[in-house]
Amino acid sequence: MSTTLNDTEAAALRRDAARAEAEAARARADAEALRHQRVAPVRRRRWPGLLAAALVGAAVGALLVSNHYDSRTLGQRLDATLSAAADGLRGGTAEIRQDAREGAVAAQGAAENATGRAADAVADARITTAVKAALATDPGLSALRIDVDTDAGVVRLQGPAPDEVARERATALAGAPEGVLRVDNRLVVQATAR
Repeated sequence: MSTTLNDTEAAALRRDAARAEAEAARARADAEALRHQRVAPVRRRRWPGLLAAALVGAAVGALLVSNHYDSRTLGQRLDATLSAAADGLRGGTAEIRQDAREGAVAAQGAAENATGRAADAVADARITTAVKAALATDPGLSALRIDVDTDAGVVRLQGPAPDEVARERATALAGAPEGVLRVDNRLVVQATAR
């Protein structure tokens, strides 16, 4: 058996490596774009202003109705009413602040998830390239067309294998690169003609 690659196999390996590198570059560009993406400002709600106006209106109405039954002066009643309206307004603004904080946390989480997915894609492309290169150096496996796919650190091998020993060797080679969590070896041992 020859340990060298023919031109077609070498071209296929170069093409696969170039494709993996292009995919990694796209993933890095996507991650960079997400890192610089700005979070849309939280839209202001109208209900706090309407609530404050309703509170002031209700307070004035209550003041007019209670004028008949209350022994306090008009100034004292107005101060009490304004104090109650201010307390209601403070509660509304605290809720707005909490909503804004929750929105900012959610946006930050989304950006971190997108960056993590892009980093995973780059790592998977690197693993696929390393496994293909390792398989190409093995004399028993280099002449075979073995498809290598990596998803979240799990390497899947598909295609033919000359014998069970070569199949197991392919599993060992695929599990060697850093970042591989598991190898799903779906290689089929070819029947030998006698």
